[in-house]
Amino acid sequence: MPGLVWTVDRGLRFTSSTGAGLRAIGLEPGQVVGRTLYEYFDTTDPNFLPIESHRRALEGEEVTYEFAWADRQFQVHVEPFRDEQGAIAGAIGIAFDTTDAHRTMEALRESERRYRRLFESSRDAIYLSTVEGDLIEFNQSMLELFGYTREEMGELNAEALYADPGDRRKFQEKISRDGSVTDYEVKLVTKKGTIMDCLLTSSVQRAEDGSLTGYQGIIRNVTRRKRSEVVLRQEKEFSDAAIGSLPGLFYLFDDEGNLLRWNRNIEHISGFTSEEIATMNPLDFFEGEDRRLLRQAAEKVLTWGYSSVEADFVSRDGTHTPYLFTGKLVTLDGKRCVVGTAIDMVERRRLELQLRQSQKMEAVGQLAGGVAHDFNNVLTVILSNTELLLRGLGPEDPRREEVEDIRGAAQRAAALTRQLLAFSRKQVLKPRVMNLNDAVSNVEKMLGRLIGEDIELVTLLDADLWSTEADPGQIEQIIMNLAVNARDAMPEGGRLALETGNVVIDERFARSHYPIVPGDYTVLVVSDTGEGMDPETRSRIFEPFFTTKQMGHGTGLGLSTVYGIVKQSGGYIWAYSEPGQGTTFKLYFPRAEGGLGQHERKSEGVEADSGHETVLLVEDEESVRTLARRILADEGYNVIEAEDAVAAIKMSRTHRGPIDLLLTDLVMPELSGRELADRLERLRPDIRMLFMSGYTDHAVLRDGSIDLDGNFLQKPFTPESLVRKVREVLDR
Repeated sequence: MPGLVWTVDRGLRFTSSTGAGLRAIGLEPGQVVGRTLYEYFDTTDPNFLPIESHRRALEGEEVTYEFAWADRQFQVHVEPFRDEQGAIAGAIGIAFDTTDAHRTMEALRESERRYRRLFESSRDAIYLSTVEGDLIEFNQSMLELFGYTREEMGELNAEALYADPGDRRKFQEKISRDGSVTDYEVKLVTKKGTIMDCLLTSSVQRAEDGSLTGYQGIIRNVTRRKRSEVVLRQEKEFSDAAIGSLPGLFYLFDDEGNLLRWNRNIEHISGFTSEEIATMNPLDFFEGEDRRLLRQAAEKVLTWGYSSVEADFVSRDGTHTPYLFTGKLVTLDGKRCVVGTAIDMVERRRLELQLRQSQKMEAVGQLAGGVAHDFNNVLTVILSNTELLLRGLGPEDPRREEVEDIRGAAQRAAALTRQLLAFSRKQVLKPRVMNLNDAVSNVEKMLGRLIGEDIELVTLLDADLWSTEADPGQIEQIIMNLAVNARDAMPEGGRLALETGNVVIDERFARSHYPIVPGDYTVLVVSDTGEGMDPETRSRIFEPFFTTKQMGHGTGLGLSTVYGIVKQSGGYIWAYSEPGQGTTFKLYFPRAEGGLGQHERKSEGVEADSGHETVLLVEDEESVRTLARRILADEGYNVIEAEDAVAAIKMSRTHRGPIDLLLTDLVMPELSGRELADRLERLRPDIRMLFMSGYTDHAVLRDGSIDLDGNFLQKPFTPESLVRKVREVLDR
């Protein structure tokens, strides 16, 4: 035990220092001689323990104390020393280095304290038991786990803690054979009878002679963990299923480029296995400029939190697929990560193309409808005036032929106008609940004569076909137009097939066939084995006046008329064709509920009597109004003219006599013909109504307030059709 000895004078200045222990505190013998205790310990505090003990020694006391200095522990004794006269001349001190011994004892005490703390503070239940199962020692966690008091636990046998006593026998057999068990799964039971899933880790205790004396062990309750594992497993299964079912691509990678999660679509589209992808960097799926764009996008996500970019995803076989990639910053386990999805732009661009085409067709339709409406007014004047001219010309009059040529040209123009109205969905339809099979059957014989003997006509009609609501005459017109188109595509003969069926449109089909909506539809399929079309031609076939036929062999309105009728009937149409592979048109009409309707009433064609009644004529087109007034006045009617609905209402209020009939255009500024009729009906309840128009909109057509057979006159009309319809309405 190294020691050291020193002396100080009455001024507490070192006069000597020696001993092997000096080196332990970094001193040489005599090194501190001449320095005071205050200087050595670098303090001015007289109560500092070494200084205070030396002061007491100078007063005649002997002082013993323990003191730590320079990382060492010392046992110190200080006492006074006297001169020859017996007076106290200074103090002498001796110290022994007890560091090692002190550390050993402290380690033993700390070990005991640590063991006891661990034993009592452990969250796991710890126990010691005899071979028979008597519990000798147990910690607080064991009491809390099973719900017993310390006294109750001390009286228990370990077998009472097992839900199945047979499990303890199996435990004893295993630990006796192996000497220990680790994480032995067992079900234990609490004082209240609650069964717990536990893991038991235990070892045997033996005496010096090797005989078995008991067991020591740790019990861990894993009931909650097991339940959590079940929940986590279910959540992982759900997460995997959700991620796997996501459309497009899903990915999660960290800021070092390690791919953490992805969906099966990435494996399917890339051609790489899951094991290969796990070792790849996200940038490995891109090339050239796209690789640079993706790197910038990832850096932007990690900096700003979000980014998106369009780039080509490159598969193992070199296939490039355009995608829109999005990324969002998330933090997982303290690490910055990018989570995102990618949408296949092939599908999106195709849908955008469909939308643009639909918008273009809508715009062209609006233009065509407006032109046709105005042209109908012009044709009404031309046709009616030619009819009036012909009345005054005898059969042998040389001018008759020219007038008839004018009438023929006007009639052909009227037919073209009707086709424009059909395309623009502004023609007057007479819808009813019908069956497409009836329409096919009605025109089947006519089609045979129309397409010729070198074309085979095949019909495949679904006997259980659903009904739809449409104008039967217009549906037959659709079939005729498509048949003529097919005939012209098969100059060498071929096969024309008409097929009907039921189909249920789901969300997936609707997404890829904008703008159709999910639901029940009846479908009419018209296919031929003709020349087919290239994609550019196919994209324009429904445009009015577009034709691939030679000059003078078609107006280019056949398929646009089909398109307009289908759309006005609430349906959808698609064409499928490739050069040399023929063409197939598929027409979808919404399913209608209810029984089949009756065909529209046919005109009787009875000769109209002359009139004497008063007719209020309302037409904003002056030429048409003047013509109609002349025709009706020549037949004996008293005609009151009004240029719009406001003027008509004023005339109705100021006119003294009866007004028997309102003859009005449907489409007028300020108030429509329908609104005018409603107001006049309140002023004159007995007044009759007759509406005329070149077209009308869906709201007026579909609400059922206008009898299209009895109270409607289609423009352009002839003098005979006008007089006949006026007489018919007045005579009801």
